[in-house]
Amino acid sequence: MDTRLVTLRLVPGFDDAMIMHMIQAARETHLRGLILQLYGTGNLPSLKNDLIHCLEEASKAGVCVVVTTQCHTGSVIMGHYATGQALKKAGVVSASDMTLEATTTKLAYLLGRRDLTIDEVRSLIGVDLRGEITPEDQLPPPPLASTYQKAIAKKNRSRIF
Repeated sequence: MDTRLVTLRLVPGFDDAMIMHMIQAARETHLRGLILQLYGTGNLPSLKNDLIHCLEEASKAGVCVVVTTQCHTGSVIMGHYATGQALKKAGVVSASDMTLEATTTKLAYLLGRRDLTIDEVRSLIGVDLRGEITPEDQLPPPPLASTYQKAIAKKNRSRIF
């Protein structure tokens, strides 16, 4: 187990400059994993480009950045909203529907395996090893995001066949 990881729970109105300084300071002490508890399906405010860039730099430096949801049910869906897409592009990986405890334990275990590269660790976060994560093909569909999608779904539900 490699416990050189940090978990941050983001709250509305968080100071991204403070979080960026914390990440930079942790990198100086050889941080290996960063777990962010984000909103809903894995979102943060869209105006946090500096924070996303900081996460990208941490990822490039070999830190495994993982996002979880603060919700009791549901999962992180990285490509559902623009912010999630930006996080994915920055090298951040999804914990899907794993609990924070499962994510922390799994990341510490994988980072402690000296036979794995950081890219292999990132890939294995999304793989079910011991029942800690629901396989992607078994997850429920994402919530409807747009008014158009909601209207089509409502129309389809009201049809009598």
